[in-house]
Amino acid sequence: MSSFLLRRGLFTSSVIANTASKNLTARSAVIQTVRFASTRQQPQQQPFQQQQDSIYEVREKPQSLSYFTGNYKYNDLLIELDALHKTFADWQGETTLGEQDIGTPDQQQSNAWKLRDKMEQMLEIPLKTSQWRKIVLHLNTLASLPKPLPAPVEEVLRPYRRYDQQQQTGSVGSSSKTLDALGRAYAVGRRKESSARCWVVEGDGQVLINGVSINDYFQRPVDRDEVNLPLEAIESKDKYNVWALVNGGGSTGQAQAIKLGVGRALLTHNPELKPVLRKAGCITRDPRVVERKKEGQRKARAKYTWVKR
Repeated sequence: MSSFLLRRGLFTSSVIANTASKNLTARSAVIQTVRFASTRQQPQQQPFQQQQDSIYEVREKPQSLSYFTGNYKYNDLLIELDALHKTFADWQGETTLGEQDIGTPDQQQSNAWKLRDKMEQMLEIPLKTSQWRKIVLHLNTLASLPKPLPAPVEEVLRPYRRYDQQQQTGSVGSSSKTLDALGRAYAVGRRKESSARCWVVEGDGQVLINGVSINDYFQRPVDRDEVNLPLEAIESKDKYNVWALVNGGGSTGQAQAIKLGVGRALLTHNPELKPVLRKAGCITRDPRVVERKKEGQRKARAKYTWVKR
C-alpha cells in the first residue's frame, strides 16, 4: 500500500511539475506578447469623412462639366456656340444700305465651312459625319444673324470658314497662273481615263472641242450640260469662248474633264468666283475610277456562280 501511495505521490508530483512548467511557459509567452504589443504603435483610424476629403484634395477636378462624356470637347463646342447665339439673339445689325451691301459677300462666304477632315484637324478631335453636320448647323445659325455680324461672332466663325478673303487674295497674288499675251487662261482637267487641256478667253460664248462645235462633238444633252455648267454657274455663258483638246475615256469622262478644266481656267480670270464654282462642283477633282477586277472573281465585285460538283 505504501508503495502504491509512493508511486501515486510520485506520479502526482510529476504531473504537478509538468503542469507548473507549462503554466510558466504560457505565462512567459503572454508576458512577451503583451510586451511586444505594448511597444508597437497601432495606426490611428481616420474618420470616413476625413478620408473622403483627402481623396478629393488629391484628385484633380475636371474643368469641363461634360468631361466624362464620350467626346467632351465636341459637347463643349456645341454649348459655347449655343451660348454665343443666345447672347446675340436680339442683335439688330445696321440698317443702312451701304452696310448691307458690304455684308452681302460675307453672307455668301459664311456658308462655306471646312469639311469634316479639315475640321477634325483644326479641333484635334474625332468627328462623325452627324457630329460635323450638327456643328455646321450651329455655325449657320450664328451666320444668319443680321449683318454686319458682331465682332465676337465674326471672330468665332473665322477659323471654321473654308475660304478667308485675305488669305485668298494673298495666295492669288503669289500664284503663277496668269493670262498669256492673248488674254487666254489655261488649265487641265481630268476625269477617269480622260484628260482635257482647256483655254478660256473673253468672247461671245463659242465652245470648240477638238476643233468641233460642242453640239456636234457631244450627242447627249447631259454631256453638253456638263461642259457648260461652269459658265452657267457664274451666269457668263455668252462672255467667254472655250477651246478644249481632250483625249481618252468616253463621252462622260471627257465632258467632266472639260468641266474641271474650264472651271479652273475661270479662276485665273476672276479668283473671286471660287466659292460659286466650288459649290457647283466645277473645281473639285473627282477621284473615282473603275475598280479593278479581282483574281478568282468574274468582275471587281461579282463572283462566279457557285457549283456544288
